[in-house]
Amino acid sequence: VTNSILSPGVYVSPGAVVKDSVVMNDTWIGPGALLDKVVIDKQVVIGAGAVVGVGDESVANEQMPDKLFAGISVVGKNAYIPDRTQIGRNVLINSAREESDYPADRIVGDGKTV
Repeated sequence: VTNSILSPGVYVSPGAVVKDSVVMNDTWIGPGALLDKVVIDKQVVIGAGAVVGVGDESVANEQMPDKLFAGISVVGKNAYIPDRTQIGRNVLINSAREESDYPADRIVGDGKTV
């Protein structure tokens, strides 16, 4: 964990990396996950080997280009990010997302919204 804020109840599994991020209460980060420049709301589950916040910082979010344009991705409350999912920069993962909400290849490109 580097340059990040973790709220009470956050669990970072062995081998997970959290950089330049804010993680709110009762979030579980799976083994081998990588978070870089991510704001994560409460009660989120990040699956094993998931990568959140890698890609091209210059690609603004398609739905909110005036808010998500600096390379920071946002994950909403009670969201689930499946194992080995790759999520780019300036991505919004809405609240209460489930495995079925993600693309079949588990790749969410820069500037996308789930």
